[in-house]
Formats: sequence, structure tokens, C-alpha cells
Amino acid sequence: MLPLKSLPQVLKHASANGTGPPAKSPNGKPNGALAAIKFNDVETASQASSSSAVSALEAEEKTLREQLIVLEEQAFLVKEQIADASKRRKFDEVDSLNRNMEDLNREIEQVQGQLGQLDFAGAYNAQGVYSPPAR
Repeated sequence: MLPLKSLPQVLKHASANGTGPPAKSPNGKPNGALAAIKFNDVETASQASSSSAVSALEAEEKTLREQLIVLEEQAFLVKEQIADASKRRKFDEVDSLNRNMEDLNREIEQVQGQLGQLDFAGAYNAQGVYSPPAR
């Protein structure tokens, strides 16, 4: 089952260049992801859905990696602020900055966990791409 976020991509790929009526194949059936589903062409439909699943995974990975970069930059800035507050002997600021740092570290771990749970191997195997056995 595809996430709703990937539906516009599937619909866009269902027609030629995202516009106009779908092209017809030599057997008289329309080409495209939705047309394959409509005409019960299971093999073509599964290829289209698995390729869109891979695209959705890649988009999700990109979003998570961008989020991770932002969080790591924020953590770096907070570390600098902690060092600066310690030099100025502003211990009340250090305490609140340390709590912020803990929150950032929790969010970083959460995003890293989400990245670790992405199942590219399953998506590529569903697409029929060979992957070597694990040693």
C-alpha cells in the first residue's frame, strides 16, 4: 500500500508527461500505471507500484536526511552557546541550553532511527532487482 504522499507522483506518471490522454499500446490498451491496474495487467501494475514505492522511499530518505542536517547544525550552535555561557559564568543559561541539547539529541536519534528503518532492499526486491545474499 502506498502512502498518500506518493499518489500525485503515481497519477503524474500514469499519463504521458503528466498531461494529455494516456498513449495506447499495440494491443489497444492504454499504457500507464493506472491503466495497467484498470485492465488487470498485474505485472505492469506491480512494476509501476514498486517503482513508485522506491521513489517514495527515496523522497522520504531525502526529507529525513535534510531534517537530520538541520538538527545537527542546531546542535552545533547550541554547543557553542553552552561554551559561551559557561565562559561568561551564566549557569542558568547553561542549564536551559543543556536541556535544549538533550531535546535535540533525542530528535537526532529519532530521525536516525527512521532512516535506519527505511526498507530499500524490500522495495528493490519487489521491483525484481537482484541483491546479493548477506554474508
